[in-house]
Amino acid sequence: MKDSVLKKVILYILGMIIGLTIGIVIFIPIVEDTAIGLVIGFCLGVTTGISLQPFAKKKWF
Repeated sequence: MKDSVLKKVILYILGMIIGLTIGIVIFIPIVEDTAIGLVIGFCLGVTTGISLQPFAKKKWF
């Protein structure tokens, strides 16, 4: 049980890191505003982290 929760937390944090990276690399140059770019990237990261939650129950991950 603890292992599954740990996997979910790790996937969620990785999703946020990926989202912030996407926000910095892609959206800040497009919108030319740091705050808006980071918010868009953070929202994408949270969505990615939540959508990856079912994979935490799989044996291969």
